[in-house]
Amino acid sequence: MNESWERRFRREVKEMDAALRGVLSRTQSDEELRAALEELARRPAFRSFTWLWGPALHARDRVRFRPLMLSCFSPGSVTADGKWQNPWLGENSSALEVWLFDADRADDVEMFRRLLDWKLAGLRAPRQAEFWRTEVVRRVQKAPTRAARHTELAKMDIGWGRLDEPTALALDALDAEAARPFILEHLPWRGPRERQPMWNTLRERAQARGDAALASALYRRCVDEPTWCRDALALARTVQSPAELVAALKAHHPEAPMPGAARLFVELAEARGRDVVPYLLGHLQAVAPRWSALGRKDAKGFPELLALARARDWDDVWGALLRTSAMAETYDAEVLRLVQDDASLPARTRRRLLQLAGAGGEWNLPGLGLARVQPLTDATATALYARFPELVRGPFRMHVASGWRAAYPKLVMRALEANDEDLLDYLASRAAMHLPATGSAKEWEKVLDALAAHYEALPKEGGVFARRAANALGALPAHSIWTFDALMEKNRLARLFFLRSDDFYLAEPRAVRDLLEAPQIHVQALAFRLLGRNSAKAREVAAQNLDLLQATLLRPLHRRTRHAAFDALANAAAHGVEAARVLVPRVRDAFALPDSRYPKESLMALLARMLARWPELRDTAEVPHVFGLPAKGDGA
Repeated sequence: MNESWERRFRREVKEMDAALRGVLSRTQSDEELRAALEELARRPAFRSFTWLWGPALHARDRVRFRPLMLSCFSPGSVTADGKWQNPWLGENSSALEVWLFDADRADDVEMFRRLLDWKLAGLRAPRQAEFWRTEVVRRVQKAPTRAARHTELAKMDIGWGRLDEPTALALDALDAEAARPFILEHLPWRGPRERQPMWNTLRERAQARGDAALASALYRRCVDEPTWCRDALALARTVQSPAELVAALKAHHPEAPMPGAARLFVELAEARGRDVVPYLLGHLQAVAPRWSALGRKDAKGFPELLALARARDWDDVWGALLRTSAMAETYDAEVLRLVQDDASLPARTRRRLLQLAGAGGEWNLPGLGLARVQPLTDATATALYARFPELVRGPFRMHVASGWRAAYPKLVMRALEANDEDLLDYLASRAAMHLPATGSAKEWEKVLDALAAHYEALPKEGGVFARRAANALGALPAHSIWTFDALMEKNRLARLFFLRSDDFYLAEPRAVRDLLEAPQIHVQALAFRLLGRNSAKAREVAAQNLDLLQATLLRPLHRRTRHAAFDALANAAAHGVEAARVLVPRVRDAFALPDSRYPKESLMALLARMLARWPELRDTAEVPHVFGLPAKGDGA
């Protein structure tokens, strides 16, 4: 019977506890100890025993073992029984306190900050915040120089810490210059409807000494909606210069979301007209849809602001407001209204539609980017295509991306009737990555059948089908396919592109290169599989794409995909000695990669295949030596 996750966890932590105690009690050199611990660090339970090995390594040699301690440091702590614990109250509490004390005395900012955060995590929230604030002031008071105060503040720079005004006033009085960035970093957060004291005393002190940045930051973080609205309207009445007014409004714009922002924007626009447009364009994200008892609705004041922008022909405000702040239904209705507007000149309608196209917002993180795009309904997309087909092929293409909400069957049929290759390839790229949902299965079956029939009917001669299919696959976004096997089972168009067209792709080298350059890894894997086939054509095309294939040696790939890439590389090397001469050094270099999951045995097999085919590329150490019995008369 398979071991349950709970039993496996308990077994692993018990084994790790015993192994660590054994290693730490053994008489050995620092190098041997570090090697033993680095080997144990490969196991998942190692980090959970920071409370055990951390103080021991610190006592042994805090400088030598510091990189290991920082890289494997974890506040999550378990005992040998698999129970979570607060180690600052456990068997190693005194050793942990010594570790914390020594890190503080040595001004090891990073280590002290982690240890203090770990220790304070065991306190209740009110006591935790009170201790942290008191300790910040105490340390700054004791520091004799500004450099020392900077160091102490850096030690106390814990992410969750939030100041109150008395603490901030005390820090500001002790050293305003050193405390300023710390105060800005640890200002309290306020929810949309949460009231927060305004910190007027510190703000007035900052204004008195000319620290406008601190005063503005305090205001923006702590201000509530009534105060903000009152102050913004007062600025609109008193500041005459448009540039100065926009700067003042930006300096007073709150960081917390304000449900009534749209209503204030209407009042500002009515009071000052175009003078406030630069400010509005930079802060329309503050007008966000709201939830009510009947579901999600446009923000309060949104219809009035939209009507004002439309009435005054502020196309920039009108378009940005719809892109960033409108409900999808409101956006769709506005596009449809423009498309059906026969009274306006087509050029003006087209210009206003262009104001609505594009992403309404972006969220970017390391390795991840998200864009908010307003979707059109099938009826609106079809009407827009009938009047302005070039807009659907271009700026509005992202607004007709099919998904779980819509399959766009009418738009697909119109594009098929017009034989619009560009739009069809884009629609096919979105359809080929979609698993039909239960609620829209019939629509999706209709769309997939129609697109699959269209691509199946394309001429195979001259590479027509291969180029069109490669165009569609090349438009697949990265990370858009999560369940490849299920997709092949349920999506007829995906089966046609990925499984049923190998010979047609190979007959068109440009299509294969497009597949190799696609952002979607499954499309690249298709190209690897094609170039790894046992055929003269595959070897020829693989050699033509040597520049792209050799990069796969250093890329992170799943094992199955890497093996397919290795087959393609072997084919490229088998085509000619010049290709092999380029690849062999790259393969040798790949052996130095530190990735423990890299299939070095398969890499060795790849190198062996290349050297067996081209023996002139072997190094001296790679030339086989055959030993036999000595000839008669040789030796004894």
